[in-house]
Amino acid sequence: MTKDHFIFDMDGVIMDSEPAHKEVLEKVFGELNLEFSDAYHQTLVGMAAVPMWEKIKSDFKIETNARELMNFHKEIFFVEVEHLNIQPVTGVVSLIKKLKEMDFHLSLASSSSLKLIKRFVHELGIESYFDYLVSGESLERSKPFPDIFLKVAKNYKKDPSHFVVIEDSKNGVKAAKAAGMMCIGYKNPNSGNQDLSEADIVIESFTKLTPQVITKITS
Repeated sequence: MTKDHFIFDMDGVIMDSEPAHKEVLEKVFGELNLEFSDAYHQTLVGMAAVPMWEKIKSDFKIETNARELMNFHKEIFFVEVEHLNIQPVTGVVSLIKKLKEMDFHLSLASSSSLKLIKRFVHELGIESYFDYLVSGESLERSKPFPDIFLKVAKNYKKDPSHFVVIEDSKNGVKAAKAAGMMCIGYKNPNSGNQDLSEADIVIESFTKLTPQVITKITS
C-alpha cells in the first residue's frame, strides 16, 4: 500500500519543547506538593492534558477535579512559556518542506492545546504546509490510544494504511501502531529514555530521511 500522508507530532518532533514542558510540570507538582521524578515524567510524555491529569489524580490520590488541575497547569504554562527559549528540532523544517515538494499530504497531531500548536507553527512559518492541525485536547482518549491519528485519517477519508506517523514518545508510537499506521520513531534525547521499539524505523536525525529513503519506505 502506497503511503502518501505524513503525520507529525509536535512536542519533541517539530519543537524541542519537552524540556520546557518538564520544567513547567515540575513547578506545578511543587505547587501541589507532589513528588516529581524523571521516571514518572517519562510515563506522561505524549499524553493530552486531561488524561494526563486523570492519571496523576489517580496515582497521587488527589481529590481535585482533573480539569481544574489541567487549568491550573495551563495558567502556569502560558506564563512561563514567554520566558522559555523553545527551538525547532534540528532539520525538521527542511524535512517538512522536502515532503511537500515530493507531493505528500502533511498534518500535525499533538496532545498539546490547539492554541499552542497554532502559536508554534505560526512562529516557524509552516502553517501552509499542513492540511490539518489536530489537538488531543478535544478527544476523550489520549495517546497511547489511536484516536488522534484515526481522526486525521477520517478528515482525509483515507484508510490508516496510507499514513506514516513521526513520533518521539512511547505513548505516541503505541498510538500510531494501534491506529494501523507506519511509524518512524525519532529518538530525541530531550524527550527522555523513551522506548521506541514498536516503531517501524528509529532515527536519531532527520537528515537520515533523504528523498531516496522516503521513497523506499512509502512505496
